[in-house]
Amino acid sequence: MVRDRRYITVKNLISGGFINSFQEIFETLPKSTVARDLGMNNLRFSRLINNVDQFVIRDVFRLAAFLEIEEMTLMNLIYKQYRTDKKTKDGSGGRKPT
Repeated sequence: MVRDRRYITVKNLISGGFINSFQEIFETLPKSTVARDLGMNNLRFSRLINNVDQFVIRDVFRLAAFLEIEEMTLMNLIYKQYRTDKKTKDGSGGRKPT
């Protein structure tokens, strides 16, 4: 399989600190490309991007391999996205209820 060169671009952006959340990856690398490479339906993959807590670890590790980055690096990006989404969805802005 010939790997899309944008994977390398994303790897460099992550390494350089220019990508700070999971969703930012897809500003450079199309979701459809990643979905195809993971053997996933594009609609399902889009749903996972918006609900990162539903990702299967195996797919996260495969994506890390495509990007040629450490698994924990990608896991940290996903975790940051999860925390951001959680704050937005619960409406608390990160505040604990009193």
